[in-house]
Amino acid sequence: MKLNYLSFLNEYIRILGSIEGLNDKEINQLEIESKIKLPNAYKEFLKLFGKKSGQMLGSYLTERHKLSRNRESAKIASIDELDNKQVEIKDSYFFFAQWQGYNFFFFDCAEGKEDPPVYLLTDSPSISLYKKSFTDFIKDEGLKPLL
Repeated sequence: MKLNYLSFLNEYIRILGSIEGLNDKEINQLEIESKIKLPNAYKEFLKLFGKKSGQMLGSYLTERHKLSRNRESAKIASIDELDNKQVEIKDSYFFFAQWQGYNFFFFDCAEGKEDPPVYLLTDSPSISLYKKSFTDFIKDEGLKPLL
């Protein structure tokens, strides 16, 4: 597979462990189920790590069979009943990763960017810009810990 956004991973494939990606049909099905158009950089990620992520983001919930739980858990984290505070979870938000049950990483597919910024929802609840692009997220959170 030819990589554009994630081509920097080519030289590290051997250290990523057991990985398995999704095919185009499976990615299309995910878009249909999510009712969104996924960014191209993320589609490349799914083609490499969609079924089995190996050591890439090993402590995050990123594999296809875990993605629906990410959104549901993020909805719960978006509400602070004690402080009567809630952040809006838009339909265009795609929660591609979860860490430790209180950090939820997403991009806003409505922005229409091929390599979108990554936002972080915490259980405080608050949303902030986390990384300027998905590829930066993969480099910093996925690859650097392995090197």
